[in-house]
Amino acid sequence: MARRLAPAALLATTLVLAACSGAASVTPAPATPAPTAAPTTPAPTQAPATPNPSDASGGTGSVDGGGTAPILSIEPGDEDAIRVTVSDPVAKAWRLTVAGTGELGGDRWVITVETGDVGPSITATEYVDGEEVDTMDLAGYLDGTAAAGGCHSRLPVCLDSSGFRLPTGGDGTFAVTLHLPDAGTPLLVTGATATWDGEPFLLGPWTETEPFPWAAS
Repeated sequence: MARRLAPAALLATTLVLAACSGAASVTPAPATPAPTAAPTTPAPTQAPATPNPSDASGGTGSVDGGGTAPILSIEPGDEDAIRVTVSDPVAKAWRLTVAGTGELGGDRWVITVETGDVGPSITATEYVDGEEVDTMDLAGYLDGTAAAGGCHSRLPVCLDSSGFRLPTGGDGTFAVTLHLPDAGTPLLVTGATATWDGEPFLLGPWTETEPFPWAAS
């Protein structure tokens, strides 16, 4: 089989033959270095689009925290209602916070569901100017012994215990229907979940979603 010479070896052989034949030596032209490619500038990371809570045509506005649990979703309901869902498949407790803005920035309503050995603990705690003023016990709503619902004293937010959807079958999903008598008032809705920190009924740290701005047009 004929042996193929590499380009460098072929050039050396050519020069030797030229020298033996008495011909003028040929000086190869210096190789032109290949142009150095400009460093590639990484494309800027596009910030995730902020859901528009006023756009009912979109159906659901979600805050997914980069794709990790917990996941908060808000869906416009009938007339003055919204359906709020907090999902986390490993959670043992769920928390939903509705807070005011501007002059109502110190007001909030915190709905908390905690897994129990007999049944869930469900409370709605009202804060006014940063101070806790009332806690409503909704734990017995399944057997009809809980309060039917109520409203925050200053924020235009009400709930009905019939609108609860508790986690079942390990799906980690808590949902509640909130009624907004003045749906145009700007509100911030935040979801959070916690697990058991190594031992049953000892809650680990809470993980929150980004606040979702709500104000129907």
